[in-house]
Amino acid sequence: MPAAVTVALAGGTWLSSDQGAALFDGKPGRASRVRRTGALSVTVTLAQAVVPGIVAVLGLNVPAGVAVRAAGAVGTTTRLPDGSVSAWLFPQGSVPVTTVSVEIDTTVTNVDIGEIAIFQAVDVGISDGWGVATIDTSAHTRTKGGQVNTVPGALYRRLTCNLSGRSTDVVRGGGLNGTDWETIGAALAGRRRSCVVPQYRDMGTKAFDPLLAARSALYGYPTQLPTAENISRQYFSGYMEFEEVPA
Repeated sequence: MPAAVTVALAGGTWLSSDQGAALFDGKPGRASRVRRTGALSVTVTLAQAVVPGIVAVLGLNVPAGVAVRAAGAVGTTTRLPDGSVSAWLFPQGSVPVTTVSVEIDTTVTNVDIGEIAIFQAVDVGISDGWGVATIDTSAHTRTKGGQVNTVPGALYRRLTCNLSGRSTDVVRGGGLNGTDWETIGAALAGRRRSCVVPQYRDMGTKAFDPLLAARSALYGYPTQLPTAENISRQYFSGYMEFEEVPA
């Protein structure tokens, strides 16, 4: 995710003291609050020009089904099983941009926005057998009488997956539209915020399904960077683990 240089608000005023800085702190559970006075939009100026392939708006307090627009893409907010509300958009443009405006078509007066994340996108390919586990951070202690006391904690998801077999060009030769597995791994180092979308095709038609993609998408960081493991001469598979930062 490229760094955000400035953020401009239209159709509202900042209520939180961060003045929009919390939108890019990598913690969607900490929100910027806006008092909406009209058509609400947030314009983000990026440090470098990118082709936005994914725009995520996380930690919202608006209902599910609210229209959200950004970078020429239109989506709707989705309520996840943990109760959080987010919108995932998948622009189809090919022109690099330095500004992205996010429009939220809501009638809510005081709007909370936890995070706005803008990513370039690349399809690395994962093998069948990948898994997503829901992790409960609640703490439990048992009393001397055998009873259980619980301090509730947030839920987050963990993805484990194997990368599909690919040639050397894809692994370390820039074969993914100028990037490759090793370059992606370096870009994700240091627990830099990123996202993965493990499932996004309709089972029947194989066409891109934005609702399925939004439901399966995880925002967070890799706990195991992509590996490159030789399977046959010039072909490699790999392994990756990724943990969500919940809203």
